[in-house]
Order: sequence, then structure tokens, then C-alpha cells
Amino acid sequence: MSRILQEITNNLHLFQQTYPEDTCMILCDKNSIIGYLPGEKIDLNLKVGDRMENYKGTTTYKVLQTGKKIREEIPATVLGIPYISSCTPIKENGKLIGALAAVTSNQKISDLRKSADELSSVIEQMTYVSEGISSATDTSVNNLQELSRQSEMMKDNMKNIGKIIVHVKGIASRSNMLGLNAAIEAAHSGEHGKGFAIVADEIRKMAANSNMAAEDIQKQLELTEKDISQINISVQEIAAQTEEYSASVQEFHSMLEQVSLTANLLSKHGNITNQE
Repeated sequence: MSRILQEITNNLHLFQQTYPEDTCMILCDKNSIIGYLPGEKIDLNLKVGDRMENYKGTTTYKVLQTGKKIREEIPATVLGIPYISSCTPIKENGKLIGALAAVTSNQKISDLRKSADELSSVIEQMTYVSEGISSATDTSVNNLQELSRQSEMMKDNMKNIGKIIVHVKGIASRSNMLGLNAAIEAAHSGEHGKGFAIVADEIRKMAANSNMAAEDIQKQLELTEKDISQINISVQEIAAQTEEYSASVQEFHSMLEQVSLTANLLSKHGNITNQE
């Protein structure tokens, strides 16, 4: 056995201690295993003296064939837990004489990936909720615009109604004066003014009807004012809801950004380089 391989064999336990996770160590020359230390849970059940030709396809065998450092990720289906198999060629005077392999638990990285997947799922759900809130906000804005339009129309109607009332009252006032004057003239005319008295009475009735119409219009105006007040209340309520929706949207977006950064960070730590 070469001096380098012998020194590594003597200090194999020290190499094992440098790994923070559960690790088993494998040392081999070009033909067979010359050193093996199992981990607490990771144990490949290898034996010193086993021929490397019996382990074709393994990371260590590939390194002996290529002379290049290799790192591979192995799923939990092999040993029951996920692990990383990394192997470094050992050379002396530029000539390959063996390989040192470490099989390290990859459970934490696997958990990180699982957490990243779960976070990605949460992001999707939050995005869906955020889109729903945005949609609700847009609807509220549209409702506000429609209510504002209706409110303006009602104000215009009130102005028109006010003009009509003024006009009707003016007619009623003039009609009443006309009827009163006609009645006075009919009284002065005596028997000859009876027909004129009938006209005067009709004019006064018309004036009374005009006043009644004005009162009805006034009532309608009051109802219209109440409608406008209710519309304004509705506008204020929806405006408040819109502000809440907008705040919620911003909060959701902020949360999405934070969760997305976390998921990306976890995914980054979960990357394994297959070969160096």
C-alpha cells in the first residue's frame, strides 16, 4: 500500500468527523476497498477487501475509471434516506492510485426541497387570492364610477324639477290673481257677469290644481333628495371597501415577494452538483 493511502487509512475517522451530517467513508485503491467506516444510519455494508469490480456503476467505481471528482445525489429508495455520494480521486506523482468517497445524509436538503415545494404551493394559493382581491377591487371601482354617474344624473334631475316647480308656482300665482280679478269684475257686472263668474271660478280651480301639482312635485323632489343621499352613502361604503381591498392587495403582494424569496433560497440550497 502506498504511503498516501496508508496515511488516509490511519486518519479515516478524522475525515469522517469533518462532515456535519451522518456520513460513511470509503477508501479504495484501484482494485479493492482498503478502508471503510459506516455512519450512524448510513451503512452500505461494505467490507475491507471487497473487489471494486463488484461495484460497477457506483460513484467510486466511476472515479477510478475517469480520474475525476464526482458528486451524485441518491434518492431515499436505496437506503431509506436520501444521501449524497461524493468521491475524490487520489493521485501520486500524477498517477491515479485510489479514491476516497463519502456517503453523506441528504435529509436536510431533501427537507429543504420539500419546504420549497410547499412554499411554492402556498405562493400559488396566495396569488389566486390576490387576483381575487384585485378583481373585487376593480369591481368596486366600477361600481363607484356607476354610482357617481347616477348621482350626477339625479342632481341634474333635481335642478330640472326645481325649475318646473318655480314655473308651476308662477302659473298658479298668476292664475289665482286672474281668477280673483275675474270674480271681482263679475260681481260688478251683476246679472250680466254670471258667465264671467263661471270662467273666474274655473280659473281659480286651475290655480288650486296647479298648487296641488307643485306640492306633489315638491314631494317627489324630497324623495329624489333621499335617493341621492342613499347613493352617496353607498358610494362612501364602497370607497371604504375599495381602500381595504387595495391595502389587502398590497399586503398579499408583499407576502408573495417574501415567500417567493424564501422558496428560491431553499431551492438554491437544495441544488446538488453532479460532477466537478
